[in-house]
Amino acid sequence: MSPKVALPVASVDDARRELCHRLTQAIREGETGMQVRILHQGESIKDAWVYTQQHHEWKKRDDLALSAAVVEPIKVLLEGLFKQEYADAWTCHRHDHSDRTDFELKFCRESIEPHVKADLESYLNGCLSHSHHDSGQDSRRRMGFRGQ
Repeated sequence: MSPKVALPVASVDDARRELCHRLTQAIREGETGMQVRILHQGESIKDAWVYTQQHHEWKKRDDLALSAAVVEPIKVLLEGLFKQEYADAWTCHRHDHSDRTDFELKFCRESIEPHVKADLESYLNGCLSHSHHDSGQDSRRRMGFRGQ
């Protein structure tokens, strides 16, 4: 019997970079988001597929496939984005099924348009790194202060 060789597991930061790279490809093709389908069997993850919306349908994109090492961290990242309460530039929705979980990640076209030709991947990485613990506030949370 040969010993099992474990795949190196990426960090959430590695997963974020890979997801942002795939998002950049899709957005530069005219898409404003993608769906990541995480297939599971019981508690273990079997696979992850990437879809983009074309002609009002989600189409599987093998050219945007995620590497096996980032599937678990991508799920952790997407769960965190789904649970995040506020975001102005993007939305994340989760749809649970018996054998899979679908995460829809969409970006506001107006927010990303200035970045499409230059620093899009870096901009997306910054957007998806933002948390409610950051010092900057999203406009929906911004509160006026009328002190003296």
